[in-house]
Amino acid sequence: MKKFRYAQILAILITIVLIAILFTQISINDIISTLLNINPVFLLAGFVLYIGSYILRAWRFHTLLNKEVSIKDLFNIGCVHNLMNNLLPARTGELSYIYLLKTEQNKTTGEGLATLIIARIFDFIIISIFFLLFFLFIKKNLTTDFSILIEIGILFLFFMVVLLFGLLFYGNAFLKIFKCRAHYINFKKFRVGDYITKKSEETIECFEKFKTGNINMHTSMIILSIGIWVLSYSLFYIIAISMGIHLEPVQILFASSFAVFSTVLPIQGIGGFGTMEAGWALGFIAVGVTKDVAINTGFGFHIIFLIYTISLGIFGYANIYYARRTKIAY
Repeated sequence: MKKFRYAQILAILITIVLIAILFTQISINDIISTLLNINPVFLLAGFVLYIGSYILRAWRFHTLLNKEVSIKDLFNIGCVHNLMNNLLPARTGELSYIYLLKTEQNKTTGEGLATLIIARIFDFIIISIFFLLFFLFIKKNLTTDFSILIEIGILFLFFMVVLLFGLLFYGNAFLKIFKCRAHYINFKKFRVGDYITKKSEETIECFEKFKTGNINMHTSMIILSIGIWVLSYSLFYIIAISMGIHLEPVQILFASSFAVFSTVLPIQGIGGFGTMEAGWALGFIAVGVTKDVAINTGFGFHIIFLIYTISLGIFGYANIYYARRTKIAY
């Protein structure tokens, strides 16, 4: 409990410090002016792309869960899950997917945890590949030497690939080692120890199901994961040009990747404020955008992104609540 409280305090501090630093470069009026000058058509197009990415995410979880939960139900769960993930600090909102899958669809904690981990690993791999491809196209035009960041990206990609195959092909071996050590210290005599052991078994069992799945399942996972991020990067591009950033498409996509990395790492503050803007600004400054415009559009993008997320979050929660009330009535 204390660790969670410390994480909350750290997230608040990160948010306050980063926002304070960023606001030394711009004013609130700059952000308001940028938002008011956006053509509503771009906002609508961006929202359509955002919904599309949610549908593909639901489809991906539908595939991972052996089609035992409908895409519609997973779409609603995903809406609430993404809302919690974008509002709560340090990626703690991820737990909402596991909780909702268990309470609304009677799936085990292990199934929720395993499918979430597999989905996130695929996300990390696709993001890293896109980032490296964008870099190869624009590396000669960068205003700053980003060689260290690229090396980190390569290591990140390598780590995720190793982690994925390690969990899938050696999950049982890890579980046996864990259970052996747990038995040695009589870990299961503690309630939390017994709980962790059982949930680990459930998680590894789900990994085994995915490993033994047919080629169509694995192909679907790859295609859906690529589709999710193609739609997401298309959204970033549309919002960027709607705020007056006129660069080559690959430059915008490369720059926006920094904002993406700020959201997938467990360092974000409350609502992601501060970290997303800092990532966006860093990326666009690297491709030649002035500091004030980069920071200003970073706040603009984040506000638009949150409006999309909150809107779908409310929609998803309303549908879940209605379905729950309908079950009670019958």
